Amino acid sequence: MFHPLVFDNIRVVLEGAVYDRDFEGAITITGRSDVMDMASFHRMFHIEFTLVDRDKSEQAVIAEMHLRTSLADIAAEQLEQPLTEHVGCTICIHFHLPMMNHEDVPQKIRSITTILDDIWGSRPYITQTLKAKVEENRIEWPPKNLRNQVTLDFHRKIDEGNIDDLRFLIDHTVQSLTHLQAFADNDLS
Repeated sequence: MFHPLVFDNIRVVLEGAVYDRDFEGAITITGRSDVMDMASFHRMFHIEFTLVDRDKSEQAVIAEMHLRTSLADIAAEQLEQPLTEHVGCTICIHFHLPMMNHEDVPQKIRSITTILDDIWGSRPYITQTLKAKVEENRIEWPPKNLRNQVTLDFHRKIDEGNIDDLRFLIDHTVQSLTHLQAFADNDLS
């Protein structure tokens, strides 16, 4: 009989829990994908969402949850061989938020880190990547509009033993989304 991968079990629970939050009216799911990358032989599940009624707004903060597993993890599990130290998946959370004013960017970055540290307790490693769209023949510097991709990386694998933690992870993600949306709204006003 076919035995689902750790990745499949976690993906089903994660996806179901996010859809539960959508059905409750807290968030709106705006995209999802379940990919098998044939070039590097890894699996990735991605689901993105915004706060409810913000999905059409360009000022919306978007949350993305990425679940990945590698060829080594899949092979170790299927062959029942210790090919990796720990069989499991990794999860990263990304937030994409607009930053309309380029002034005092370092302070805004510190404020975002503080907001997330207050929610997550300094647990995930946080990186921020600023992006600016520069159109051909319309070079404007400094740019008026920036996008900040904030990444929360836990630097560890999870497995079925962590399934009960997924609901807390989603709760923290929605709480972070709410606070980051308030921060972005304040920044844009």
